[in-house]
Amino acid sequence: MHHSKEVFWWSLFSAGGVMAALFMPALMVATGVILPNRGPAAHAQIHETVSFWPVRILLFVILFLSFFHCGHRVKHILMDLGLRRASGALAVLCYGGASVGTLAAAYVLATLGSG
Repeated sequence: MHHSKEVFWWSLFSAGGVMAALFMPALMVATGVILPNRGPAAHAQIHETVSFWPVRILLFVILFLSFFHCGHRVKHILMDLGLRRASGALAVLCYGGASVGTLAAAYVLATLGSG
């Protein structure tokens, strides 16, 4: 019996889609519209909020799942556009990009909370 690794990627895709749909609009409105219009105190408020470790963990989970959702979606769109033969290379490129984005997010969140 052949076991596919696609189940793992589809589960990340599904969870990332849910996280992106629920939390990303609120994060974009809060950090892109509401807080910038509050003046210079907004930066200090964002820093104070992100310094709280549960907030950093939540942001990391949201970003991690969103990156893998995006990587899986892009991989399958490119395969649908005729690149099925390059499925392995697309997987490395898309999931590798999601991994790099996740590591970058982890670094930014780790350093943002400590300064």
